[in-house]
Amino acid sequence: MTPPFRLVPLEVGDAEALSTFELEGRDWFERRVPPRPPGYFEPDALREILREMLEGPEAGRARFFLVRAMDGSIIGRVNLTGISEGPGGLVAEVGYRIGAAHAGQGLARAALGVAIHVAREIGLDRLRAKVPEHHVASIKVLEANGFAPTGEAPVQAELHGAPLTLVHYARDL
Repeated sequence: MTPPFRLVPLEVGDAEALSTFELEGRDWFERRVPPRPPGYFEPDALREILREMLEGPEAGRARFFLVRAMDGSIIGRVNLTGISEGPGGLVAEVGYRIGAAHAGQGLARAALGVAIHVAREIGLDRLRAKVPEHHVASIKVLEANGFAPTGEAPVQAELHGAPLTLVHYARDL
């Protein structure tokens, strides 16, 4: 059974708690995805990063959310980034992460489901995602929420000096 949670907009004032979440989950996350910039692990630096993300010139092109347990602790994130006009309407890239202590409980699936609802409310027409081709759990989360492979050529990235192949998924809203 998925534990209760809330999806709440990220705020600059969340910098300290978010920095703690990112630092505590750093090893877990970096096994699967490229590392965050060093500033994500320092509250003051993260505060400035968040200020730029939330208030800077590109702020209207993204929405950032925290997945919070009912006690208020951060247990994950969901981001809608790169919001732009595309064929068929407004499109955004979705990304998500759930901390190791909460993995395997259905939270990523459920949080993405809530984010899809929010995406519809803000007028988005399509969501896209890139996922490491061998990250079975993340692919299952996408597919459980109606995403399907797009057939686009995979993107090559790097993880700890090794190639990382990212495949494209998308869903219409």
